Amino acid sequence: MKNVIWVVLGCLLFAMAPAAGAPPAAASPAPAPRPAFAYDDPAMHFAAPSTYYRAQMPPVKVEEVSHLSPVAAYVRNYGKEDQRTIVVSMRPFVGSPSEWETMAENELRTLIDGVFVRSKQETQLSNRMPAYWMKLAYGEGFGSMQQYLYALTDGRRGIIVSVSGRLGEITEGEAKDALKDLSVVLYPYGR
Repeated sequence: MKNVIWVVLGCLLFAMAPAAGAPPAAASPAPAPRPAFAYDDPAMHFAAPSTYYRAQMPPVKVEEVSHLSPVAAYVRNYGKEDQRTIVVSMRPFVGSPSEWETMAENELRTLIDGVFVRSKQETQLSNRMPAYWMKLAYGEGFGSMQQYLYALTDGRRGIIVSVSGRLGEITEGEAKDALKDLSVVLYPYGR
């Protein structure tokens, strides 16, 4: 039961990744629409590299969930040995970044069987928002996976943005490059 959410998310990614389209073309001098590989809300912006396809997912009301829930997902090289998956997950949370890091780590241990936190360090996003950078490993044999993630909070939500691939095939540099266009600010009051 622990992996049900992650298995369902994986199935969604595999089944729906090809359905993501290319960015729409601007038909007027109005501002260009956001690319299909971007996720935006009042406190967060993330754009996956253009080599990733966005998976179609049902909308999630983060304020109504009680656990980490994926709000956006992206796939590169779907179905291949070097497939990469980026997932943006959130849950309601009010507290400090260090409290969120502890809670996020515990929740990940509940969701993923056999997860091992290989390293974690305090860091900042490119817009200087405090975050934790973590390196995880899980799975067995040929199914072993490596996951890199940012864990942070915007004052109303706990956020995890992760990229994963096969153990030994995804590097930390590649992961940081895939997640480099992530910026988060404190969630605006009244929204």
